[in-house]
Amino acid sequence: MRRKIKIALCLLLMTMFACIEGNQAVQAQVADNSQKVWHSDFKDAGLVSIKDEKVKLSDYVGKSEYVLVDFWASWCGPCMREMPNVKAAYEKYKSRGLQVIGINLDKDQNAWKNAVGRLELKWPQLSDMNEQGSVVANLYAVKYIPYIVIFDKSGKMVAKNLHGEALAKKLEELMPAQK
Repeated sequence: MRRKIKIALCLLLMTMFACIEGNQAVQAQVADNSQKVWHSDFKDAGLVSIKDEKVKLSDYVGKSEYVLVDFWASWCGPCMREMPNVKAAYEKYKSRGLQVIGINLDKDQNAWKNAVGRLELKWPQLSDMNEQGSVVANLYAVKYIPYIVIFDKSGKMVAKNLHGEALAKKLEELMPAQK
């Protein structure tokens, strides 16, 4: 009987160590993959433009070489600090095939429209006016803003959650200047 208990304990310990090692391997793989380009399928959503027109995200994704989707809100300080980087990206890369789409997560339509005017945003601005209950934000697992997603022409997600210099570097990698 004692021998069976010892064997069972030994098997249990071996299983525990294997799980720990397996978990470390998975964590290492996840950390390694966070540095690579990865792909995810596009998910469509119905939205409303700043001009109160019904649109879909698919009206934009797949129509240009790349589409940068910027999730933001007028009340979000980090969004306001990131907006100059998004504007610079738009100006630099629009002639190379970049379409920028703003998805606003405000609840107050006037605050949204005032921010677009004040910031002089020239690209399409969309919303579902649901703030934290936003269907499109939930589709892309947006937990905080600003949050940027980049799709290629085939609708594959090629980057997410880039800001500042990392965003500029990724866009230059995707759309280098003609030599």
